[in-house]
Amino acid sequence: MTCSSEITIGGHELRVMRYSYTVWEHFKAEDRVIRAQALPAHPRPNIHYMQREFVYSATAEVLRRRLARAGFTRTTLEQEFLKHYHAVCRLPGTMFFDRYPDAERAQARADAFRAATLDDWLEALAKTVEIGVTRVGRNAFEFTQPKNILVDIISGSDSPDRWIDCRHLMPQHSFCGFPCSSLNNMAVAMLEVVPGDALCEQEVTMFVEFKGDMTFDDMRLLKKPQAQYDDI
Repeated sequence: MTCSSEITIGGHELRVMRYSYTVWEHFKAEDRVIRAQALPAHPRPNIHYMQREFVYSATAEVLRRRLARAGFTRTTLEQEFLKHYHAVCRLPGTMFFDRYPDAERAQARADAFRAATLDDWLEALAKTVEIGVTRVGRNAFEFTQPKNILVDIISGSDSPDRWIDCRHLMPQHSFCGFPCSSLNNMAVAMLEVVPGDALCEQEVTMFVEFKGDMTFDDMRLLKKPQAQYDDI
C-alpha cells in the first residue's frame, strides 16, 4: 500500500510526500491532533463507524515564528527568488515555456516571468490561494485557465527542472511555477499571503492507521475504546 501525507497552509496544499514519511521539523509533537466524526449509521444498530483524521496542526503565525527561528524569512525568500530568477532568465527564447504549440502564448508567459518582481509573484500567489485554484484541480478540469498569467504559471505544471543546467531549481513543493525551489522558502511565501490564524497542517492519517512508521505510536490510542473517540 502507498501511504502519503500532505502539508497544507491556509487550506492550500504545499506538498505531498509518497511512499515514506519525512518529518518536516517545523511541526512539533505537541501539534498532534486526532479528529473523529461518526459515519452514516450501519444497518446493524450495534455497529458504529468512526472516521478518524490524524494531523499536525498549528496556526500560520506559530509556523511563521518557527521558520524565522530556523533562519527562513522574507530575506531568504528574496535571496532564493533572485537566484532562481537569474538562472531561469538566462534561458533562451521562451525559456521553459517552449513546449507550448501556441508561440504567442509561450512568449507572453516568458515575458511575464521575466518582468515580475517578488511582490508581483506574492500578489499572484495571494490570488491563487483566494480563488483556490490548484494544479490537481486544473488537471481534473475543475478550473478554467486563469486569466492572470502569473496565477496561470503558479497553478500550472511548468517548471525549469527539465533543463539540464537548471535541475538544481527543481521545486520541492507543489507550486511548480513559483520562482523558488525549497519547501521552507515556499512556506515563507505562503505565510506572507494567509492570515495569522489560518490553519497549517500536515495530515498523516494513512501512516497512523496502517502503522507505516513508529513515529506515530503515541497517536494510535491502541488501548482507548473506539466508542470514546466522539469526545476527542
